[in-house]
Amino acid sequence: LDSMGCSSSSDASEPLRQPNSASSSQKSGTAAPAKPANSKAAARSVKLQRPKGYDAAFLQRHSPSGEIWADYVAAAPPAFERGKLTGPWAEAVYAGVVFELTNDGWDQNPAFADGPVGYVIEYLQGCGYGTHAQALEQAEEKYRQELERPAHEGSRAFLQHRARNGQTWKKYLESAKAVQDKAGWVNGAWGECITAAVIFEHENPGWERLGPYSADGPAGQVLAYLQDLGQGSMVRLLEKTEEATHKAVEQGGKLPVFDATYYQPPVKIAQAPQVGQKPPRPSGRKKAVLVGCNYPGTSAQLNGCVNDVNRWRGLLMNLYGFKQQDMVCLTDSGQTSSMHYPTRNNMLNAIRWLVEGAEPGDVLFFQFSGHGAQREADDDSELDGMDELLLPTDYNRAGMIVDHELFDLLVVPLPSGCKLTVILDCCHSGSALDLPFVWEEHRQSWNTERYPWHTAGDVQMFSGCEDEQCSMDAVTRQGLPGGAMTTAMCDVLEEHARKPPGPYPALLGAMTNVLQERGFDQRPRLSSSQAFDVMQKPFHVADFIVPNLNQQLGQLRRPAPKPQRDDPFKMYW
Repeated sequence: LDSMGCSSSSDASEPLRQPNSASSSQKSGTAAPAKPANSKAAARSVKLQRPKGYDAAFLQRHSPSGEIWADYVAAAPPAFERGKLTGPWAEAVYAGVVFELTNDGWDQNPAFADGPVGYVIEYLQGCGYGTHAQALEQAEEKYRQELERPAHEGSRAFLQHRARNGQTWKKYLESAKAVQDKAGWVNGAWGECITAAVIFEHENPGWERLGPYSADGPAGQVLAYLQDLGQGSMVRLLEKTEEATHKAVEQGGKLPVFDATYYQPPVKIAQAPQVGQKPPRPSGRKKAVLVGCNYPGTSAQLNGCVNDVNRWRGLLMNLYGFKQQDMVCLTDSGQTSSMHYPTRNNMLNAIRWLVEGAEPGDVLFFQFSGHGAQREADDDSELDGMDELLLPTDYNRAGMIVDHELFDLLVVPLPSGCKLTVILDCCHSGSALDLPFVWEEHRQSWNTERYPWHTAGDVQMFSGCEDEQCSMDAVTRQGLPGGAMTTAMCDVLEEHARKPPGPYPALLGAMTNVLQERGFDQRPRLSSSQAFDVMQKPFHVADFIVPNLNQQLGQLRRPAPKPQRDDPFKMYW
């Protein structure tokens, strides 16, 4: 969002024109180097409260994402897939059972008196998710039986652990090429996986006693899988990366390859199992993740983003039947809970919860208001040469969320017949989800992106502006600051509360007209995972689901790589 000025005007047609701390050049769409947020000021202004049980010794151990378990699981309640516990809470229970079976004498340590899984369940209750305690207890028993089974050669159990994109390592790696970085290590997906395997071995010193791991070892299973997939020429390099990682962990040094700012999207193509099937009936399951970053106490501070979350929450409940318990809201103003603060990790974990267990007929909603930015792309997939980024409230410490990582987390997992609506009210957001089809208003047709990546789910995104533009703040009818696009879109939807606003282009046009009437030159953009007939699909958050129309799923060809950036944190906003 470009503007952060305060105004006493309650006229929604009066735009706020005071530029924020980035640069006034944003109004013309010129990129300006980002100024880092004042983290010390932010720390002084916010004192976050941790849920009861946060400090338990087991929960201070590291999860697969690199953050501690207490932070990894808290952002969202347990997720289920066909009645089976899945997601971060399931991973925490599994890790607790592994800890008990591989750490001799743990029960003599007062810090683990209640047992690792016992602390996970106590923390579940402290986070307000206690109704799911029985599901965690049942999962504990199941995992214990699996881990105590006899060893067998050729196990790939470690590959069933989760990567940071929410996929199993097996699924993620099957279409990821092992690549070498400038230092001679294997980085990207394979580097992250071997790093996770090494950490697993160090944190669970008796892993040889676990049936699924004893024959080949976690790292050995990763190396064997690389050979299975026909990339044997890279095995020695991956072994060298493993050795360097062992040394770094033992000495408490910097890991050689893990970089949260870099994400390797898997490239593959496959025939779609279903095309043009009958649309499913809505299942009645609705979930939403709403994120508002005001960056309080920093040089990047905004005013209206948390108000956008409140606006969307009310609209979803009043117009589309969403329930409060099925929403995860992350905000950084007026917020004292660490669970609901829009850190990078909380945002990613909330997104994983949103898509976990998605089925045909389900309705999902994701909204982000805050700073958007750009950086030089790693390949030529972007027409303007720039990747789009979302900036969590702790971006200066934890990093940004890049467009293709967001796509892989939010869009790829959805099955045919699952509906997702995405709202991104931030600068440079036009292609921030990398959906393959973009609506061209002047031609009244869909335009296909340069390197389209086709998926099965029914996903539409409204962005606040084009990639080269900046989103602005406005003032709501109640005199509160809010995103200009969010304010315009919610006003239009509320005016049509009794009757849907018609086809998607009609809604887009109505939003554009409202923005122009209020003095804004930003152009909202509509993109989609399916090139549906716009006259046959009226806009509705919770209905009119389109089944998969794409003959092939995945990305047909890999964009050509570009030289690696010297400064991975350099970005423009």
